[in-house]
Amino acid sequence: MRDRPLSHESGRRWVLLLGVTVIIALLAVLGVVVVNRFGGAGEPVAVEGIVGSEKVALFEDERVRARFAELGFDVRVRPRGSRLLAEGADEADFVSPGSASASEHVRELHGVTTEYQPFSTPMVLLSHGPVAEALEGAEVASRKEDGTWSFDLAAYLDLAGERTRWRDLPGNSVSSGNRNEVLVRTTDPRTSNSAAMYVVVLSYLLNDEEVVPPGDVDGELSATLSRLFLAQGQPPESSQQPFEQYRDLGAGHTPLLWAYESQYVYAAVAGPPPPEDAVLMYPEPTVYSTHTVVPFTDTGDEVGRLLTEDPELRDLIAEHGYRTDDTAHFRDLVDEHGLPVRVQVDDVVHSPTYEALEALLNDIEGSYESTGMAPPVEEDGRTGRRGGGRE
Repeated sequence: MRDRPLSHESGRRWVLLLGVTVIIALLAVLGVVVVNRFGGAGEPVAVEGIVGSEKVALFEDERVRARFAELGFDVRVRPRGSRLLAEGADEADFVSPGSASASEHVRELHGVTTEYQPFSTPMVLLSHGPVAEALEGAEVASRKEDGTWSFDLAAYLDLAGERTRWRDLPGNSVSSGNRNEVLVRTTDPRTSNSAAMYVVVLSYLLNDEEVVPPGDVDGELSATLSRLFLAQGQPPESSQQPFEQYRDLGAGHTPLLWAYESQYVYAAVAGPPPPEDAVLMYPEPTVYSTHTVVPFTDTGDEVGRLLTEDPELRDLIAEHGYRTDDTAHFRDLVDEHGLPVRVQVDDVVHSPTYEALEALLNDIEGSYESTGMAPPVEEDGRTGRRGGGRE
């Protein structure tokens, strides 16, 4: 018996079934492609970033690496000094500047419009109990009702302008034999973002409490800034080195250090802890170091998004002492460990544009060159030079 021909309705059903099968197969293939591209069930996708030295500990935290691996990424970073951050950065999947002005420069230089701002930290001053009390006697530092300390940067500039020495401060038994001038210890302004943040707040005060605009640099302002750096001697290139010296060598070596708040908080939480007599002071005014992610590839973009949105990563970021948009975890961390840290920081200034800040730093760099002081050496063996982004 001959097979009966398919009815018109049966033919339509067969074609529809075939179409659905083809679509399911295509979706399955597409799913494999997406999984292979962004990790998922397969091997994590390698992602390379360039960051400042102060952020290396965060990205190398095994918990952070494990969370990225769960999300399909093997994120590896390497440090680079600020003046070289923008140059050659397109060899990586993302870079992470430590200020809005540096991020602006990176994006303009590489034609990138996307930027993430996953975390930030205010700049602080770290000192020791007896030194802080001596500064309080000199009316530069003051203890607040909540137990935190403030540091009057305008009063400090007056003190520094008079070339006051540590041994001249009242009641300072620790530094009574210290012949050095009362100076804040910083990193190298030719390479370091934290030193650039110091320039931001001092230039604001020296410019009659106005953000320095682009254009010609005021010679007197530049000379004052340069002296405050050059009088320190050879500065360290990265922020970790002076923090370790402050922690390990005591008040005689580092009476007063310009640092990231995150450094103090992370050390207090994870160790090695700050010295027993450590005093954290909030400069008035201060500035926030806003750590951004500027992506150059799709995977770099995904890392920036995850750092900003993933709850587990945000919790780990807070444990490293950084502040995110969700303040609850940071507040809980401070309360749990009884840290003398302000959850709310009010006296904050804005950074100049990249052009204005770069002009100030170029003038300071010129002062270093005129003294014959050796150029800084980057972590990757290069020497610093002008014109780069800042981290």
